[in-house]
Amino acid sequence: MAIQTRFLRKIALILFSGFLVAGALDWFLAVRWFNSKPAARLQFGQSGIAQFVEMKYATLRNPATSSPNFAKEVTTKKKSQKHKTSLITTRKCEQHYFLVILICSAPANAQRRRDIRHTWGLDSALKPRWKTVFLIAQTHNPSESDSLLKEDEAFGDLIRASFLDHYWKLTPKIQVGYEWATRYCKFSFLLKIDDDVFVETRGLISLLNDTGTSQRKLYMGRLYRKPPVIRSGKWRVTFEEYNRTNYPDFCPGFGYALSADVVHLFVELFDVVPTFRMDDVYVGMLADRADVKVVNNDGFIVGPPRVTDCVLQNDTLVWHGIFGECLFQVYNQNLEQKSLIT
Repeated sequence: MAIQTRFLRKIALILFSGFLVAGALDWFLAVRWFNSKPAARLQFGQSGIAQFVEMKYATLRNPATSSPNFAKEVTTKKKSQKHKTSLITTRKCEQHYFLVILICSAPANAQRRRDIRHTWGLDSALKPRWKTVFLIAQTHNPSESDSLLKEDEAFGDLIRASFLDHYWKLTPKIQVGYEWATRYCKFSFLLKIDDDVFVETRGLISLLNDTGTSQRKLYMGRLYRKPPVIRSGKWRVTFEEYNRTNYPDFCPGFGYALSADVVHLFVELFDVVPTFRMDDVYVGMLADRADVKVVNNDGFIVGPPRVTDCVLQNDTLVWHGIFGECLFQVYNQNLEQKSLIT
């Protein structure tokens, strides 16, 4: 009888331990689900303070959702899944454009975008030859986020990425721009620039349309021929990031032109060539892998961060460091030169 009692106690202990393990597992899974569903937490009657803390924690886990209007900006999950990059804009071009101009811009640079639209950026012809769009990611600032939504509604020229905007995120930003152009636009050439650049659009289009300019495998700008890798300062790159002595040939990121076939080829190589922190070097890596040679053109002018002598030079195509009042001065000079020619 004593043996039977001890045996039954052991059985009961084993069963009880099993219930404890199962309960702990259920609790663990419930907590995981609970933490992943902010909306569900609100149904459990948490206090307002607790809800706020939880929502702030969710924002830190996923900074891209920090904007209250982020959900409005993002397309459906079904649509976003077909993109190779963080692209969320699916707006299509209305026609075939000879030139698509992708401008990297920060969320706060609304004035620069406005100035570009009021100067060289807009082609007012009945059948425009070029289309200008701005590449912009997300912002933590709710006011900026609201302004970007209104800006895009008014002008329809923002190409949005889902990540938080940052200086060292220029590579994924241009990847977004390239993918948008190849998926949603038909074009002959693409110009990538920054928002502190003046473009002599008609002169550039004339050059690209010239019989002496290659219509395929074109990568044109100010050539940096196999520049050395810098191991200190702002542009410091560690051996872990890049273990060679020199970069492949590339054009600085303020401005370069690509033929449509090259843009398509680069998008295909996104899965092959690992991303690199400096976007212009990364484009050089893509070109090196695709066996696309850089064509130098002195009309792509590398200016200082802020140009003080705002005098337009002959044969200028793309001029870095031109914005604000200087942009309007250079643009008006260009108009005067064109009127004298005609």
